[in-house]
Amino acid sequence: MIEIIVNSRNKKSLIELDKIERVLKKKNMPYKVLKTSKSKNASDLMNEICGDELIVIGGDGTINEVINNYHGRDIIYLAHGSGNDLARSIKFKKDVEISRLLDSKRFIEYDVGVVNNRMFCSGFDVGFNADIIKRANNSKLKKYLGKYIYLLQGVIGIFMLKKYKAKISCDDREINTDKLYLLNVMIQPYEGGGIKFAPNATGQDGNLHIMVMENILLTTFVYNYLCLFFKKHSKLKNVTHITTNRLTIKTNQKYFQIDGELINNNRSLNLSCISKFYKLKRMEKNEKKFK
Repeated sequence: MIEIIVNSRNKKSLIELDKIERVLKKKNMPYKVLKTSKSKNASDLMNEICGDELIVIGGDGTINEVINNYHGRDIIYLAHGSGNDLARSIKFKKDVEISRLLDSKRFIEYDVGVVNNRMFCSGFDVGFNADIIKRANNSKLKKYLGKYIYLLQGVIGIFMLKKYKAKISCDDREINTDKLYLLNVMIQPYEGGGIKFAPNATGQDGNLHIMVMENILLTTFVYNYLCLFFKKHSKLKNVTHITTNRLTIKTNQKYFQIDGELINNNRSLNLSCISKFYKLKRMEKNEKKFK
C-alpha cells in the first residue's frame, strides 16, 4: 500500500495528486490519500501511516511536519510549495516522473536540526529573518503576492531593522551581544525562497552551519544581505561563521523561525544536529534526468 500525504491548501499540490493517482490507477497499485485540514496537519496524519512507502506532496512546511513525526518510512517527496528550499538544496526536480521514482531502489539519508525537540530540515533563524516571517504572516497582501510577500517584507524590514540581545554558546566559544541582527543556522544550503545562506552545508555532514551578524552598521548589514542574495559569499563583511553540532542561544526575541514557520519562544534554545535522520527516494544513478 502506497500512502500519500498532500497539502490540501495548495492548488499545485492537488494538481500533482491528480497526476499521481492516474499513474497509480494505471499500474493497478493500491494507495491511500491523506489530506491536511484545519484540524489535522501533516504531522498528525503521520499517526495514520502504516505502510512502507510514503509520498509527500507539499512545500517546506509540509515536509517539516512529516519529519517532526517521522518513524522510519521511505519518503518520496514532491515539492510543490512557495519556497521549495529543501528541494532546491538537494537538487531535486519537481517535474520528476513518479513512475520511475516508484521503481527506484535508491534512497539518500539527510540530517535534521533540532531546537528544543522541534526538528527542521533546512534552517533556523532569530533576528531579521524571523521578523520577515512574522510581518509576512500578518500581512493582508500575502494571499495576493504569494512567495513575493517575503521579498517585499524583506525590503520593508531594512527600514524597520531591530537589534536583539543574545548569548550564543558553542564548544568553547561564546558571543554576548546586545546588537544581534541575524543568527542563521543551516542544515541545507538554501532558505528564504532561494537565498543560499550556507554554501558549504550539505545536509549530510552532521553539522550546523552558523552565521552571525552582530554589532555592525546598518549599511554593512544591507551590504551583507545583498551579497547573500546575489551569492557573493566571499565578499561578506564582519560576519562570524561557525560550524558545530551543538549550540545554545539565549535571546530576548520572543519567537524564532524554522523552515518558514514562526515559533513562539520564551526560554533558552538548545540546538543540535541529528545525522542521517530521514530518507528521501531518488532516481537511480544510471537513470537519465527527469523530463
